[in-house]
Amino acid sequence: MIIGIEASRANRREKTGVEWYSFHVIQEMKKLAGSEDHSWLLYTNEPLAMGLERGSAHWHERRLTWPPKYLWTQVRLSYEMMTRPPEVLFVPAHVLPRIIPKRTVVTIHDVGFDRLPSLYKPRQIAYHRAMTEDVVKRASRIITVSEFSKQEIIELYHADPARIFVTHLGIDHTRYKPMDATVMERIMGRFRLANPYLLFIGRLEAKKNLLTVIDAFKRYKEMRGEGDPLQLVFAGIPGKDFQAIEDAYHASGLGDAIRFLGYVSEEEKIALLSGATALVHPAWYEGFGIPPLEAMACGAPVICSNAASLLEVVGEDNALFFAPHDTDALMQQIVRLMEEPDLAESLRARGFAWVQQYDWHKTALQTLELLTRW
Repeated sequence: MIIGIEASRANRREKTGVEWYSFHVIQEMKKLAGSEDHSWLLYTNEPLAMGLERGSAHWHERRLTWPPKYLWTQVRLSYEMMTRPPEVLFVPAHVLPRIIPKRTVVTIHDVGFDRLPSLYKPRQIAYHRAMTEDVVKRASRIITVSEFSKQEIIELYHADPARIFVTHLGIDHTRYKPMDATVMERIMGRFRLANPYLLFIGRLEAKKNLLTVIDAFKRYKEMRGEGDPLQLVFAGIPGKDFQAIEDAYHASGLGDAIRFLGYVSEEEKIALLSGATALVHPAWYEGFGIPPLEAMACGAPVICSNAASLLEVVGEDNALFFAPHDTDALMQQIVRLMEEPDLAESLRARGFAWVQQYDWHKTALQTLELLTRW
């Protein structure tokens, strides 16, 4: 069977969730014995790199040159589907070309734009809704990343449940694991950072619910009084509304108790997670939720919102949860973690055991099955 994969997202230098998903699924499918029974075409608008260019003789780069900046999927990939269609097309993001083969498999990661429209621009909402409606109408099979997201797609878009399949995302366990103490301390020294600290990792935007985190941390500090050593650390680049976060920081009056580290490398990220008192993940909505799992894999306890898929993915007994709008509840969970050392150790052990089930090899195996068995 000839199977084509839209690989342009996987091939991007700077990756976020969808791009990493695309990359890992492709790379892991290359390793599967069953993949050698098929011929694979990786459609890309730029030369494949970062390992995507390597593979057995069954894997081929199909570079579709397209000088314009936009419409590669809608025009150039569509032309390829019209002139040289594969037997199956896999699109790891939810944007279909206008022309598709008879068998098409598409991944919809979440529909947060419908549940929280205030966090998106009107044109973004219109675009995502149109693309999702198109997938539900035309795709042969839909992959999504949690049972929660499956139910959301069914409820909001009236999709046929029999055409929707759940494949959980994975963790790269060769990288995300507790870091050697000596290496970790060297990296922490770069930031002049010491325990204890709460950690947030991600783009620094008010829509990530970071104002609630700052407010809860301020209340915690006011309750504990001077001399409390706990810091709040933000690792990530500022987003468009970072000014609101800066304003909240200055208004808190907490000074060096709140740290902004800026962009961190993957090595630095793993070191920060390995040394953290806890990761705080205050999301309003998640179709899956990778950051809490990365923290668990590195041995960090997690304080997590109970929104959307997070209870399902993180596991109710493996983290401390709070409603994302409830500042007081978040503050109380911070207090619990700081005052109950046995609780912190229990969360570390339970989280580390729980996260072992999330593996890219497993995701790839399930995806291969959906692409090849009809």
